[in-house]
Amino acid sequence: MNSRQAVPIAVLAAAVLLTSCSTGSTPPGAGATASTTGTATAESSPAPTTTAASPTPLPPPTQLVAVVPAAAGELAANADRLYCLPDSAKGCHSYEEMQSYLTHVIAVVAPMFDQQYGAADRPAAFNYVAAGLTGTIACLKDDGTPDQFSSQDYSYCTADRAMYAGQDELWNLYKTVGGAAPAIGYAHEWGHHVQNMMGVPVPETEEQNTLLENQADCIAGAWAGFAAKAGQLKYPGDVGDLNAVLAAIAVDTPEPGVPPVAPAPAALQERANSFTNGHDNGLAACNSYFPETPVAK
Repeated sequence: MNSRQAVPIAVLAAAVLLTSCSTGSTPPGAGATASTTGTATAESSPAPTTTAASPTPLPPPTQLVAVVPAAAGELAANADRLYCLPDSAKGCHSYEEMQSYLTHVIAVVAPMFDQQYGAADRPAAFNYVAAGLTGTIACLKDDGTPDQFSSQDYSYCTADRAMYAGQDELWNLYKTVGGAAPAIGYAHEWGHHVQNMMGVPVPETEEQNTLLENQADCIAGAWAGFAAKAGQLKYPGDVGDLNAVLAAIAVDTPEPGVPPVAPAPAALQERANSFTNGHDNGLAACNSYFPETPVAK
């Protein structure tokens, strides 16, 4: 889940692509939506509220949907379903509820960033991509052609300053990786927005790209520490297997026909160290990755 750049970078770090919700199977309803190209609209309605007592599955949208953070009351009502441990179905959100679930993820991730940078400096849009939906975005691939969004996305585009979260990848993180993986992954992507906003340079080498991703992991760790102090995350209990979470958020969807490559253990350990650095020492610790362009005010 590397940050998508407005211009191509010279070298991208290889990363692992995880399977969908269960090995050898298709998520429920994943094939029911026809492929449709859509564009985000500021006028899109926020997701209907969902309560723990009577969840209301949402029909898949036919266009890209810009969602908003859930209201405090709704987030509180669904607090026991925010982190769903792998292989547990009790009280968890369903595949069809991933759009409304995304509003809960945003609501729990936003406070740290709002406190540090102000709500006015949030990403331009929080986009939800339903299963089967595809379309172009403002960012470019390495060959200069427009990049695309899909339901496998969990990414940030520097050109339009927008976040993209796909139904299938949300479900994968929520049910396969589990725990706080969706929120940590979203904080990582929001970290790329912070880098973009604060002027961290676009990477031109694999080493620079690694630093960029490590800093985003550090920012995600700072969020985890913030959320734990606020009582919205139990660390490490809600996180589960940190290495599995970090491997999941390292996803960079390869070109068709190109097999994904798992990160080396040393690279994964480096990412875990970066996350722990942010968790233990706060956002200011993340300045060390690019000292000339600090991300903490």
